[in-house]
Amino acid sequence: MSRSHVPDPLETPLSWVWALGTAAGLAMFGLLAHTELSSAQVPLAQPTLSAEGVPLADGPV
Repeated sequence: MSRSHVPDPLETPLSWVWALGTAAGLAMFGLLAHTELSSAQVPLAQPTLSAEGVPLADGPV
C-alpha cells in the first residue's frame, strides 16, 4: 500500500522565505564583517587635548 504525497500549500512559500532569509542573513553578516575589518584602519580615539591649548573662561584674552 503506497501513499501518495500530498503537497502542503505552505511548503513552497515557506521554503522561499527560509532561503531568502538565510541569504539576507549571510549577506548582512558579510557586510558587517567587511565594515568591521575596513574600519580597523581608522583610529577610533580622537587625539588627546592638552590643557595648554585650551583658553580659560575667566582668564586673560
